[in-house]
Amino acid sequence: MIRLRPSPLAQVFPLLFVLLWFGVTHATAADRLPIVFVHGSSGSASQFETQVMRFTSNGYRQELLFVYEYDTSVPFTQNGAQVVAGLDAFIDAVRSRTGSSQVNLAAHSLGTTVSTTYLNGFPGGAAKVARYVNIDGRSMPELPGGVPTLGIWGEWNSGGLYARQPGLTQIGPNPQDNYHFPEKGHTEVTTSAEAFSLMYRFFTGVAPQTTDVVPERPSQLTIAGRAVIFPENSGFAGATLQLWRINENSGQRIGLRPLLTQTLDASGAFGPIPVNGRTLYELALVRPDGSVHHFYQPRFVRSNHFVRLNSSRPGVGLDAVVPKSPNHSVLTLTRQKEFWGDQGHLNDRLEINGAELLTAQVSPRRGVTIGVYAYDDGLDGQSDLGKGELFPFNTITFISAGDLFIPASPNGRGVVRLSLRNRGGAERTQLNVPNWPSSTDRISVQFRDYSQAHYEYDDYLRNQLLCELKERLPRAKVECDR
Repeated sequence: MIRLRPSPLAQVFPLLFVLLWFGVTHATAADRLPIVFVHGSSGSASQFETQVMRFTSNGYRQELLFVYEYDTSVPFTQNGAQVVAGLDAFIDAVRSRTGSSQVNLAAHSLGTTVSTTYLNGFPGGAAKVARYVNIDGRSMPELPGGVPTLGIWGEWNSGGLYARQPGLTQIGPNPQDNYHFPEKGHTEVTTSAEAFSLMYRFFTGVAPQTTDVVPERPSQLTIAGRAVIFPENSGFAGATLQLWRINENSGQRIGLRPLLTQTLDASGAFGPIPVNGRTLYELALVRPDGSVHHFYQPRFVRSNHFVRLNSSRPGVGLDAVVPKSPNHSVLTLTRQKEFWGDQGHLNDRLEINGAELLTAQVSPRRGVTIGVYAYDDGLDGQSDLGKGELFPFNTITFISAGDLFIPASPNGRGVVRLSLRNRGGAERTQLNVPNWPSSTDRISVQFRDYSQAHYEYDDYLRNQLLCELKERLPRAKVECDR
């Protein structure tokens, strides 16, 4: 809560409000190298959505930020040569598009194997990369391809209780170029503010002005991205994208027609699409067989061009093993930060219609779970979370599933109430979505992987002003969140 006490500064408040905000958010960025991000196993651009918004919050141009996506449905030992050659072609395309002779490269997990293989062995690859950030993946005693390298490591490689490697993992010859975060999960360390700060300084030579995702004027936002067959990351050709405004209390669509309808080509790409930061949206993917995959998330607060609608062909892969019926809904809940259910006061709390999904059995910390399915196992109309992680999800890294009966209504006229409280704090995100029947519809909800004091444009703007006043005029009787 911000409290502003009466002060003589009130007369100059409006002018300072405009001048300080303009100075904070509209500074012109110097010319910078393009950045190419490379995701890990079962990954996509979603792993870097937040970091890209942090980069643009600090003046990096959206046109300089890219993600190389590739097929992780088969082992790297089988398609590695193709994936590495694809990275080279992608970097060449980025260089041509931006006019830059080099790029900066940042990779996570399996993406570090792709990247170090490229830097160490692909002809001419290292010469195209100015700097490389290696996040919680490959270790080696030398600099990959001789390229200056920064190592960022999470709990798997930092010698803590959940480490998979003894001691502190290192890349390159210098320990001081490696940073360890034993309290952060394998994916969490990638999306963290600390990793962003290290990357930004390494790539630019200066510290970022902020590690927040700075909200933009709500009427000026755009979104863009791809709808893909996941985890192949191939575009969902032939699917139809719809954009709907939805009611905050019920999740129901507003209006008789979508704001946008677009048939997708082989790239699966869409946008940029104008959206409003004061509105909640549903992105609906109508698949060729007529079934619909519905995507929901909190309000957009900043333009986001790395949106990913990760879907599947009906009846293929995991979609084939999830039981469906007109009587219950199936939800997939994701966050690019692990869900913890066995850490006591550090647990995340994810409630569906008041039932806690993240039990110690469904989402243990060792499961590195960033996606949880909730469905009626056995189609018995009963919930039994005591079963723990359901088969086959208990054999798959990053994904879990719990037996939770969520009643459905024809045409999704009812509501599913979702509440997520992030671990370590009182912050709670609430979303309401329709209870679409699983026989014809699939529901995905993506939560934010970051926390900050203010998300909304007006609140953030006002708080930044108060903090600037407090720093410049220490005697001013104002309070702010930093």
